[in-house]
Amino acid sequence: MMRALLVILVFAAGCAKEASDLPDAALGAPADAEAQSDAAPEAPDDAATAAPDDAALAAPDASAAPDAQIVVTSTDPFALVPPSGVGLTDVATDLRAILENGALEGACDAWALDPNNQRKKLLCGKYMYFYESFGTAGLPLAIVQSLMENFPEMGPGFAGVGLIEDPLSSTHLPIGLSKASTATTAPPSVALTCASCHFARLDDGRYAVGAPNHDYDYGKHILSIVLLPQLARTNPDLSVHHPDAIAKVRTMLDRLQMDRALRIRFLIDLLPLLALARGGMIPMLTIEDEGHYAGWLTGTQDFTIPPVPINDGVHTISKISALFSVPRIPEWRAYQMPSAMLGWVGESPSIEDFVHGFVQLGAGPASEWTDARLEPLVDYVYSLRPPIPPTQDRAEVLRGEALFQSAGCLDCHNGPRGSGRRLYDYPEIGTDDAMRAWMDPDLDGQPCCGVQNANGGVLHHKLKSPRLMGLWSAKRFLHNGAVPSLESLLCTDGNLRGSIMLPAYGDGGHTFGCALSAADKAALISYLKSH
Repeated sequence: MMRALLVILVFAAGCAKEASDLPDAALGAPADAEAQSDAAPEAPDDAATAAPDDAALAAPDASAAPDAQIVVTSTDPFALVPPSGVGLTDVATDLRAILENGALEGACDAWALDPNNQRKKLLCGKYMYFYESFGTAGLPLAIVQSLMENFPEMGPGFAGVGLIEDPLSSTHLPIGLSKASTATTAPPSVALTCASCHFARLDDGRYAVGAPNHDYDYGKHILSIVLLPQLARTNPDLSVHHPDAIAKVRTMLDRLQMDRALRIRFLIDLLPLLALARGGMIPMLTIEDEGHYAGWLTGTQDFTIPPVPINDGVHTISKISALFSVPRIPEWRAYQMPSAMLGWVGESPSIEDFVHGFVQLGAGPASEWTDARLEPLVDYVYSLRPPIPPTQDRAEVLRGEALFQSAGCLDCHNGPRGSGRRLYDYPEIGTDDAMRAWMDPDLDGQPCCGVQNANGGVLHHKLKSPRLMGLWSAKRFLHNGAVPSLESLLCTDGNLRGSIMLPAYGDGGHTFGCALSAADKAALISYLKSH
């Protein structure tokens, strides 16, 4: 069960470290307007700035080379990046189309028979993105199904906590929850994949691969899996649990206490855990950690906290971020960056290193997941492009673009897709600095917990300025997701924020742009939402 929950906690949360929305280091700007499928709603008149149709940007050539050699040399950091999806549907209103109408099943076998076919390779990578559990164990399927079937708060596909039901699943599993590898004697189990966090429904009704799922209530999801079973017996002692955590699962707990038949069914579904319980393998949360899980906003999480075995002893909060247009080595070198600086602390130099970290943190067989075996997934993530945004008033966008440069935003957002080209000290930004001690509670530069850092072992205790992609549909801003909108980030209501002072949750800092006039803020927001 420990390994089961590790998968839940790593693949739902580990992905959150890759950053892409509004930064903590300077005023944000948007992303390139490229995507792969359904176009955004059309503008009502010619005054709007129109983006090209998503479908027109998709490259249908099955043998097309990946974008490994793409280097954008334009002085505009938001210059359009050429498409590399070879015709895959990564943005659409139709979920079945997103899942390639069932063509993902068997895609890796098909690529193995035709290894020079780039389309088949990316189809394999897309399958891995949605369905690969990387050899890790998962949660007993019976418990997962019991939560979905018996508790409306969860519902089919765990829609109640913000996940999206897989239309191809006969058992109503959510997208991003897939069959896990288990021993032949173990009960069937499932584990979360990258798509649980990095696949979302946009405000205009489209779905986008790579978009951050800011509706995902990860804390409630985990508490329903870890805490609720502990409370399933008659008259449980609630005093030994955090009141906020109890409140998160209260309606489900009340159902169990009031419906004896439901309680019996649920306890029967828990029977696969009895052997694990006898062996002391069922993870328990401290009252403090229960409170952390209960306190996170949707779309945020801490993935180095119990019951994950790698516990750095520091409570940090990371916002789930987008995976659009990650720069490859030639591009970030052209921008004179030290690496792609992935993750909020910028310590992962590339998607390759990032994916290897997923496998390691997930207690999977790391030695089996070689670079070659992970290559389809890596290439697929590199192929992701942001969805075309709704159109904005052209005059406002142009004025906002000028402000983005004149107000100093470009000073910190002059890298690929508006990312920074260096790491920033927290005092430069003014945001919550709990993340400074991430994986290094002693602040000595050495990662704790037996973890090796891809950048040579030294942690920098800094924060990155991430790529600014798809801000028009984002619901969380700053690295910890404490700010709910661009308008709030720019203090459009006159409030400079900073009222939330609790460590890790702080909403202060990053006041760049707050001194602009209301009209200038509106123009800047139009520009930020236009890419």
